[in-house]
Amino acid sequence: MNITVNRHSSVTIKEQVRLEIAQRIQSGLLEEGHLLPSVRQLSSQLHISLVTAHQVYQGLEKDGLIDAIRGKGTFVKKRKITPIQNTQPPHPALPPFQWQLSIPDYLPRASYWSHSAVRLPPEILDLSTASIHHSLLPLDLLQDSIKHALSKHTRSLGSYSPYQGDREFLEAISHYLFTQSGLTLEPHRLIITNGTQQGLDLFARTFLGPGDVIAMETPCFSSAIDTFRLSRATIQPIPLDHDGMRIDILEELASHGRLKAIYTVPTFQNPTGIIMSYRRRKEILEFAEANNILILEDDPHRELFSAGNGLKKLPPPLKSLDTTGRVIYLKGFSKFLFPGLRLGIMAADGSIYNRLLAIKSIADLGSPLWLQKALLLLFTSPHLTMYIKSLNQTLAQRRELVATMLSRELNPVIYYPQLAGGMHLWLTLPPDLAADDLIPAAHQRGIHFLPGSIFYPAEPELNHLRICWTNLSNEDLPKALSLLCDLLNRALTAKP
Repeated sequence: MNITVNRHSSVTIKEQVRLEIAQRIQSGLLEEGHLLPSVRQLSSQLHISLVTAHQVYQGLEKDGLIDAIRGKGTFVKKRKITPIQNTQPPHPALPPFQWQLSIPDYLPRASYWSHSAVRLPPEILDLSTASIHHSLLPLDLLQDSIKHALSKHTRSLGSYSPYQGDREFLEAISHYLFTQSGLTLEPHRLIITNGTQQGLDLFARTFLGPGDVIAMETPCFSSAIDTFRLSRATIQPIPLDHDGMRIDILEELASHGRLKAIYTVPTFQNPTGIIMSYRRRKEILEFAEANNILILEDDPHRELFSAGNGLKKLPPPLKSLDTTGRVIYLKGFSKFLFPGLRLGIMAADGSIYNRLLAIKSIADLGSPLWLQKALLLLFTSPHLTMYIKSLNQTLAQRRELVATMLSRELNPVIYYPQLAGGMHLWLTLPPDLAADDLIPAAHQRGIHFLPGSIFYPAEPELNHLRICWTNLSNEDLPKALSLLCDLLNRALTAKP
């Protein structure tokens, strides 16, 4: 168990080690019954005092994550989050791979993996996965585009792509971004990625390492937290207000120590759905320029918007306001098109672009060429804009359904914001009710959601949960919402 201790951090060593072990347990990387190092071994491995090691285990035991058994050792306790029955084969009495526990790894956490709905039976109504239901996707456009590629670009099946991507496809994406978002990004500033997640990984591999500090709005996209944790960088949580990431906290941090980067999802923030105001976007850019800080902007949900709730148009992307090449822009196409295709782009300038292109070449030698050719006609078709408009009309009706059902069926002490777009809804329970504890009961009822705890890089707030209302059928969505409301209402009445 390799744990990086930052001895210059404002967070105590005891808390750093406790949180690292806790996140591995909660992610499922340390399984139930796993024998942890003894206090003396932990002290020796991490070069910390015996007192500190003992305090770490005391804290984990108080959190209900481990059991210390006199004469036997310290073990990972049975977790509150239990898997659906029969989704995994039963563990044998004597695991044949027990020896593998002696092989150390560098995985600090994998929270999104541990709660992923793909690990659950298909009959579970999935309120967790951020995707569009397949019945709403433009299958005819994709079919035409693939047929065109099969007839016109067969040579691409026997060729590798340039590391940055196919020139024709880059030109098509450049034009699409301009017409859809007003972004002027020439093809030579773009890199094709295997989804936004690869963009996060490429950024982290290139610019983050032990001792570097990245600020993240909190709560934040769980997979981004996992990625930055893996780089061994220090994650600095930044609270949100109704305008987005709080600039006053950023300024206070900059006065005490050097930040290297900021990660933000300014438009329909994941998981809260907050839209960063235009003024706050300008302030963060000015702050980053004044303090020589990189900004990683993640923009997956911009297409999922229809004017309403007092909002006529979205503020521009941070990248469109960037005049110095400080913003690295990530754009995935999975949220409004086809999640199974795993395609996105990364945009950057100058030497930042060159370094990201170099790591892309090392990571995978370039994204699949034929897939880019297969989507070329789709991204140049005028019907794509028509599809996005039609999709948003459908999603507006769904948002109205969600608002109506929750208003009618959910106890009003549970708070949730008005929906203006995107695909997430962030629910806040009373402070003494933990969403993690409700997962087993949710599975028994046949639904799944994401507990809010996985969206925090440090000490989590447990009384939140995130649902996604775009990936179920018209028939299943109201069923899932009713089951959720019943579950939460019963949990409230069952409180001591």
